[in-house]
Amino acid sequence: MATNIVDSLKSLVTPDLVLNTSSMLGESSGNISSAFGLSFPSILAGLLNKSTDMSAMSGLYSMMQGAGTSNILSDPGSLVSELGAGGSGIIDQGKQFLSSLFGNKTAELSTTIGSAAGIKSSSASSILAVAAPLVLSFLGNKVNTEGLGLSGLTSFLGSQKDNIINAAPAGLGSLLGIGSLSNLGSSAASAVKSTMEGTGKRAESSTVRNLILLAVGILAVFFLWRSCNKKEDMSTVPSTVDSLANKAETMADSAASMASDALAKLGAFFKKKLPNGIELNIPEMGIENKLLAFIEDTSKPVDKTTWFSFDRLTFETGSAVLKPESEEQLKNIAEILKAYPNVEVKLGGYTDNVGDAATNLKLSADRANNVKAELEKLGIDGKRIAAEGYGQDHPVASNDTEEGKAQNRRIDIRVTKK
Repeated sequence: MATNIVDSLKSLVTPDLVLNTSSMLGESSGNISSAFGLSFPSILAGLLNKSTDMSAMSGLYSMMQGAGTSNILSDPGSLVSELGAGGSGIIDQGKQFLSSLFGNKTAELSTTIGSAAGIKSSSASSILAVAAPLVLSFLGNKVNTEGLGLSGLTSFLGSQKDNIINAAPAGLGSLLGIGSLSNLGSSAASAVKSTMEGTGKRAESSTVRNLILLAVGILAVFFLWRSCNKKEDMSTVPSTVDSLANKAETMADSAASMASDALAKLGAFFKKKLPNGIELNIPEMGIENKLLAFIEDTSKPVDKTTWFSFDRLTFETGSAVLKPESEEQLKNIAEILKAYPNVEVKLGGYTDNVGDAATNLKLSADRANNVKAELEKLGIDGKRIAAEGYGQDHPVASNDTEEGKAQNRRIDIRVTKK
């Protein structure tokens, strides 16, 4: 039978936990049990409602990982004692969790649950303070034991949408600002969009594949023409053309596969709203999300080693000319810099080790400067951007494979001022 996360959490509410909570708060056991039953899906709905904000989810995910190492699931009754004693580390963490999910609506949530369960709002607030660490620890345990990444956790929460909605109190949708709980899990819509975008990207890969096949086809025609003009033995032509076609097929499949793998590693696309109200559509593991997380994290100081690689910039072969498909990511980076006007950055250009080192150094510098120029065209003051080429120095992968060379041909960005 499939897991019902709400039922799993309710099973943690033992008779002793209910009795002790009832005694401490002066509420009936039946109403206390009902309040716990409403608190769990409410907290999960708040978490599911955050699922499209990957910046917020990253922090919540880290919180879960830490809570997953506690032994609170084996002794949930201890939370009541700690709450009665004025709180503890895990109780405070639960309150922080609630604040991250509901902000200034946390008190309103207590009123909603209290009204539905027939208890005082202050009692409902205490029950939420006990329920939140249980949810954190339960999900943290699942993350740690099953090796779930952030995407895996979000998918799991999405799969529990119906169970959450069916157990949640009336009016929760309005409190969350989504009108109806049926609008929960817009991450599912995001996943559909991601799939559609993936289809578009696969189409681009298919285009690459077709271009390779076309190029080899042209070579085959040239080979035929040359053979005919030189009156060579035509008996070998069919087999030679077949050989070229087979090699082209292999090369095309390999190129398409590499492109598809690179896109898959970026994760699902989601909507990210910047402080100035601009909304970006960016991938979970893309440079935009990583750069934003670094800028917004005040605990991470500026240094000379934290670089982020652009993952959707492409250049003409052997040239510093940017291809049109680079435009979207350049616009995203420009919008991020506009939203954080105090931020300054440095661009670094790199190549693989094929060819002359001096030529590679110039190409890498030209590419970095061209990216800077494009950002300036998009409204960023050039004084905020430094650019330098490093050629084939500082590889991030082995140059012994085509995949490694592709990773080394890159443009990186580093924050030099927050």
